[in-house]
Amino acid sequence: MANVIRVGVDGVDDLLNAGMYGAGAIVRLQSSATEAGAYANEATAALVTLTRVYTLYDADGTSTTWYRTRYENAGGTSTSDWSPVFQVGTEEGGLICSLYDVKQVLGIADAITTSDEELLEIIRAVTDEFESETGRDFTGARSDVTFRVHTRYGRTLWFPKGLQSVTTLGIATQDQPASGGTYTTAATTTWYLDPPEYERDPYWPATRIVFLNGGQFYNASFGAEITGRPGFAAVPPRLSRIAANAVASKFITKGKDGPRAVIGPDGRTTILRDVSPADWATVMSYAVIPVA
Repeated sequence: MANVIRVGVDGVDDLLNAGMYGAGAIVRLQSSATEAGAYANEATAALVTLTRVYTLYDADGTSTTWYRTRYENAGGTSTSDWSPVFQVGTEEGGLICSLYDVKQVLGIADAITTSDEELLEIIRAVTDEFESETGRDFTGARSDVTFRVHTRYGRTLWFPKGLQSVTTLGIATQDQPASGGTYTTAATTTWYLDPPEYERDPYWPATRIVFLNGGQFYNASFGAEITGRPGFAAVPPRLSRIAANAVASKFITKGKDGPRAVIGPDGRTTILRDVSPADWATVMSYAVIPVA
């Protein structure tokens, strides 16, 4: 497959100033097979005054390829820091809906990129809103990452945000430092992801790791070190649709259409600006259910 990478650039005229990177400045894209691996040059794009989005291509990119970008002057002797690394994966590119879908809702041809940078900013904001309100990670990892979590005594370790897969599970019997630590790898035959894949609704990840009889987690800070893929494997299509409509509404009205107060079944009052009550009920059907 090939990946399309859209890079939003704020203050492009400042970057082109002689006091910054000057005429001929570029944005450089590098790629790597792993998050912490060696990055290699992939593509560049010349910065152009008043142009705030640049499209770069990786002909052999995959859903698990990692990227980073930076700005450089024409000679490559003056550079910015590298951006945080990121993946583009599916059409959504690590966001809750794709730029393509939003432009379709708005009736904007894909070739017209005038508003792309503003639309991408709104998409990021809506992604944050949906994930913050529900407590889920709809834009989960597209390749294995290593992370650590606190544990409590018992057979079950909960992951409300979602857990697609686990390659390695390391267990500590006592508190570990914020970095480093000592873990014992639990055999894959001693634990499982729950609910089983067959019992989950479409697009849902697992939400907990459960030990078979005899295995357990301990009361410990950073008591588990996990290599795997947290979050959802893909954004549920109905959420992408709702998000695309919300982004289009925010773009058209600039957030000035006035709030709507809605009281949900739990008595909670939610202020809706760009999502209908019915759609918001759909979004909140994915919300985390507190675990005692």
